[in-house]
Amino acid sequence: MVLALVLVVLSLIPIIHVEWQVHEARNPATAISDPVAQDPPDARPVLILLHGAGLNGHMWDAVRRSLDPAYRVVAPDLPGHGADREGTYTLEGARGLIAAEARAVFPSPVILVGDSLGGYSAMAAASAIPASQLKGVVIAGSSGNFKGSKLSSYVGGLLLVRALLLFNDENRLAERALGNFPLSQADDRAMIAAGVNLRAVAPAARSLFGVDFRAKVAAIDAPVLIVNGTLDRNAVDQEQSFLAAAKHGTLLHFDNCEHGVSMRRPAEFAAAVNAFTARVTQKAP
Repeated sequence: MVLALVLVVLSLIPIIHVEWQVHEARNPATAISDPVAQDPPDARPVLILLHGAGLNGHMWDAVRRSLDPAYRVVAPDLPGHGADREGTYTLEGARGLIAAEARAVFPSPVILVGDSLGGYSAMAAASAIPASQLKGVVIAGSSGNFKGSKLSSYVGGLLLVRALLLFNDENRLAERALGNFPLSQADDRAMIAAGVNLRAVAPAARSLFGVDFRAKVAAIDAPVLIVNGTLDRNAVDQEQSFLAAAKHGTLLHFDNCEHGVSMRRPAEFAAAVNAFTARVTQKAP
């Protein structure tokens, strides 16, 4: 029971917080500006990979090995995670960080790829990237707003995880939980060494709860790929409304797969990203 709950949290399950009023702020620093083109420009597509709550950019190591080498890859640590784990995650902060990553590679085409918290961060950041540069968005396990009857189960899980952290070493819990995924020991060690931060979960929740992510998807002009495991009920239950809201949306299911598809089936997830990127950048397969 204890290990299962930690596994759920570490496997990127979306989390909520127990405060009932959160208002998303628009940070002027994250507004679209006129980026300065690289000299000389690199026209290769850039995949910006965005990790799940409590983890860091090394979450993507297994996926990266199966990505098309023709694409450049950036896997930053979100605010409050990894190298920035002394900071605090906010949706506005994530939006600013992702926008900065896109500006750094301008005018190269960009595809945002996020799993769980990373997917929510991608939806928030899409409007901060010039439409001419943003070619597509992939969101995994993120097709749901936080509302209604599901809240109580998230609150209970979050409170229990907080209790576990009072009496257990965080890295030990991470090692045991990550062992349940088909990742190599080297990948597990790299992720833990880069900083697993379960305490980042609650601040992340404060930025997610009360935000209408369906509206954010509707505002994205670029193609959107929604990826869910069929056993990830929290995402699957609302996916059709997200798909209907997207201007150019497609849906991909991973059968008999729970939340955290990028970690559970990294090679298949990479193949889906490769195919989507080839399509939206008009690269011949």
